[in-house]
Amino acid sequence: MDLLAITAQLSIANGTVLNEGTVPGLLAQPAPPKAARGRERDFLFVHLTLTGQQEETADLARRLVEGISQRFFAAPGSVTSALRRSVLEANEQLLRYNMANKSSHEGALSCAALHSGELYLLQVGEGLAFLGHNFGVERLPAKQPDVLTPIGRSVGVDIRFAFRQLENSDMILLADPRLAHLNGEALAPVLVNTEIESGLESLMQLMADDSARLLLAEFADELPSTLPLTFQHSRNPIPRAGPVRSTPATAPPVTPATTPRQAGPVREAVAPSTAGTGASAEPTGGGTRSLDSSRNLSDAATSVEVEARRVASSSARGLSRFTAWLAEILERLLRDRGDESAIPWAIPTAAALLIPVIMASVLTSVYIQRDTVARVSAIKQEMITELAAAETATDSSSQAQTHYLRVLALAEEADMLREGDLEVARMRSQVHDALDRLDGVSRLMASTLYQYKDGANLTQITLRGSLGGIAVLDQLANRVLFHPTDKTYQTLTTDKPQVLVFNGQAVGAKTVGTLLDILWVPGRAADTRDNVSMLDRSGNLFNYFPNLGDISSTTLGNSSLWLNPVTMATYLDRVYVLDSEAGVIWKYYATNGYAQIPEDATITLADGGDLGQAIDFDLYAEDGSLVILYGDGRLRYYDTRTSRILWDENMPAQNGLVLPFIAPASVKLVGNGLSASIFVLDPGSGRLVQLSRGGIVLTQYRILDERGEDVLSRASDFAVTESPLRILIAAGDRIYVAGQD
Repeated sequence: MDLLAITAQLSIANGTVLNEGTVPGLLAQPAPPKAARGRERDFLFVHLTLTGQQEETADLARRLVEGISQRFFAAPGSVTSALRRSVLEANEQLLRYNMANKSSHEGALSCAALHSGELYLLQVGEGLAFLGHNFGVERLPAKQPDVLTPIGRSVGVDIRFAFRQLENSDMILLADPRLAHLNGEALAPVLVNTEIESGLESLMQLMADDSARLLLAEFADELPSTLPLTFQHSRNPIPRAGPVRSTPATAPPVTPATTPRQAGPVREAVAPSTAGTGASAEPTGGGTRSLDSSRNLSDAATSVEVEARRVASSSARGLSRFTAWLAEILERLLRDRGDESAIPWAIPTAAALLIPVIMASVLTSVYIQRDTVARVSAIKQEMITELAAAETATDSSSQAQTHYLRVLALAEEADMLREGDLEVARMRSQVHDALDRLDGVSRLMASTLYQYKDGANLTQITLRGSLGGIAVLDQLANRVLFHPTDKTYQTLTTDKPQVLVFNGQAVGAKTVGTLLDILWVPGRAADTRDNVSMLDRSGNLFNYFPNLGDISSTTLGNSSLWLNPVTMATYLDRVYVLDSEAGVIWKYYATNGYAQIPEDATITLADGGDLGQAIDFDLYAEDGSLVILYGDGRLRYYDTRTSRILWDENMPAQNGLVLPFIAPASVKLVGNGLSASIFVLDPGSGRLVQLSRGGIVLTQYRILDERGEDVLSRASDFAVTESPLRILIAAGDRIYVAGQD
């Protein structure tokens, strides 16, 4: 939705409205005629407050905001980069001024850009803004930042960004830092369910004994046609010179008292009708409408939500059109056509009966919609309150988490009433980001590398060394598939995967049974060729060699003793199989077809390892140390040379793991030397946790797909590459890839 901005500027000193013409440090400007590509329909708002007497800083502030405007509209590319570049150059300009003059000035800055119905806000120092929605007032920033570097103090500035999707009738107030004491309740008459002229009246009453410079703007999807307007916006051509005037045919003529002064495009002043008195003032600046006594009626309408009014009006228009259509039908039926006996009286009788029913249904629908909108608005206001409480709960992260979880619950309730609300989605995303910060979680975006159209249930995934290639186990069809890729694993080199083995396939003298795991096994002394190893529950091991495309098979020794094999791992030239029901990890040597040594048939652990609860394990490639993952969230690390446990799940809990593993699925040891890490996939909490070999939490990842939905909560297995980090995920019928380049 392409919105336009209606703006007003207000300068008050000790309760007296000043008639200054243009207010120094304030700017509300549409794109000039020769704006850069992408800036042609933008609208810029700037509020700059400098330290020192206003008489000393007025000219400097005016030059700074004009410079920001010129640089912004001359900068192509994204809105965010254009704003950032403009502010950084303004900071340099102010620094040069401070170094060249005896008196130095610092400042608070808020810059906002309206772009295609979206608001991009950038703030430096104590910059302050209030955004009014139909459900309440949002403060930006929600709380005072920990670090505040004003503009003009140093080369580096701390810039805060905010992005909001605007709706018709939203309003924004850019204010001085001295008004930081204001809250949503005090500003509700100014910014919520009001128009800019009545909002400006309320603002002047609120500032009755205060001093401030304020920039107020209303966002609308159309221009009012019943009141005289004085404003500019991105839809109108920009006048080359002279004041901005608007004289609609239906409006009374603009008197000299309300004609804006000669100034920049929308930086007209707000002139009181009786300065310094309690009489009502009439705004006269860029983007204000003349006040009218009839606007007092708006007080009676503020209890009804804006959306409810739209629903009622559109429903009424639809009902009137339908009624007119029925009336036309009845008129044709009842028209004298000389043969009254031919008139089918059943039709008008049925229509007469149906009209009241239809009208009642439509009216009932209107009231239901009105109640729904009112309830959603109340929920949004409660969400804002909970967010503010969470942001101010600096003493307790658990207390903040409680408020954030309450916001998520309210968001679910709002979605049940009205799905797809942009404000609810924005606040939910804000909460997820905050919870990630509390939990120390990094968020990655994943893309779908491949989706099986015929359905699949991918339970295992493994990568082919450094040459590229992904093998997956599809438990649904009991088959293993291989996807050739480039070396980055981000691009498939064939359209369809190759089926390596499938259920019931004969490979030599062996038949493929129920497959339970797959591994990439590098070349070794017993077999110099790299291969994909695939194990079934009967103990048959199938090896696919990509270099020649051949497959071999063998049976692991004494596999008839297995009770419930779960998964396998490899170390040097050995293969290990976890048997949870037998409570052991079987050990096989590659010589003589993966045979066992009777006196060394299993891994020995000093405490037994409680392997009956284990669901996955892995061995470190350099020393054979062992990590075991349990279904109840436990994690243990063993030295297999001494059989001693080195650490358990208490080590991560004491070193950064705030939330324990809830329903883990897979564990892997990745890398060598100092870069070696343990990765744990926990779908129960939607995380992939990276730990050092000493049990210290390094990073926790959340991964979202293209639609913003969590991937790891649906994942069954993963694979990791290093330098750069890439994570391949098997989830349902899809292979995802996420990474940091």
